[in-house]
Amino acid sequence: MAPGTHPLLALLLAAQVGAAATKPAAAPAPTRFTFVALGDTTYGPPGDYPLYDKLIATINAASPAFSLHIGDTKGRGDCGRPVQERQRAFFDEFRAPVFYTPGNNEWAECWRPNRNSGDPLAIIAVMREIFWSKPQSMGKTTMPLVREADENASFKEFAENARWHYGAVTFATINEAGTYNNQELRTESLWKDFVRREQADLAWVQAAFADARARGDRAVVIAFHPNIFDEKLQYEDGPFDPLVKLITKEADAFSGQVLIVHGHYHQFTVDRPLTELDVDKPDVRHRNVTRLEVFGWPDMKAVQVSVDTTTPWVFGFEPLYGDDSVSTNSAH
Repeated sequence: MAPGTHPLLALLLAAQVGAAATKPAAAPAPTRFTFVALGDTTYGPPGDYPLYDKLIATINAASPAFSLHIGDTKGRGDCGRPVQERQRAFFDEFRAPVFYTPGNNEWAECWRPNRNSGDPLAIIAVMREIFWSKPQSMGKTTMPLVREADENASFKEFAENARWHYGAVTFATINEAGTYNNQELRTESLWKDFVRREQADLAWVQAAFADARARGDRAVVIAFHPNIFDEKLQYEDGPFDPLVKLITKEADAFSGQVLIVHGHYHQFTVDRPLTELDVDKPDVRHRNVTRLEVFGWPDMKAVQVSVDTTTPWVFGFEPLYGDDSVSTNSAH
């Protein structure tokens, strides 16, 4: 004890030093981890429910940091609350956190007669209550997330647009709807929804890249349902034209890797959809954007994405099989 130090003060200082010595240090951000991407599931209920259960069991056995479902939890048929709650029950089977962004079959195209002529805007309101009522993931264990509804007062209804971080990677979901992003001119309410959703989605993508730059992240992952890179949909003022242009612009200004995860066409694909080769210079433009399109019904499988932020390429991909059998239902 130093001269002049009160005995009680000395004891208190010793206790503080001891507590600091035993207090666990904060865990460093992981540089290597895996997550699972899947979508376009259970188009033929209830016959394909057992296969989906097997796929979820396979995902649980793989022990990813989290899973990401990119929409189309169903095919034809009613889109009402019982169907949505059944899908929520599936998400609750995932042992690790699971994030979900909607497709077209479970809300946007539910006005179709083969989906019981429902009101898409009423259905998405129910879905926001069932799936996105809290700022956290689903699953047996949960992770916190940021909802656009909470961060941007201009888009308070868009609870489904989410953002979270894992390691040095920023993840974001947006509510883009296949096949044409619900760009429906026949119904005023759906047209207005398309315009407002597009504004919200573009703002959220910009926010994700801004957040990643501020954090010094090595990668950005943007997830949504449709194939925005389909050449048939690549025309001026098309349903996905503003999003493609924005992703291109933001990726060009980002020093790390960008991964786009989507579904809709049910074809497992990994490529660089924006890459342009110039053999005269030579040069490669937009080289840091990779696209993962997940499997889809009836080939109901998932993709395990490995992440290593110590490498230049960051991402690797491996299929996950729940079972080799497929549903014999004919629903689409």
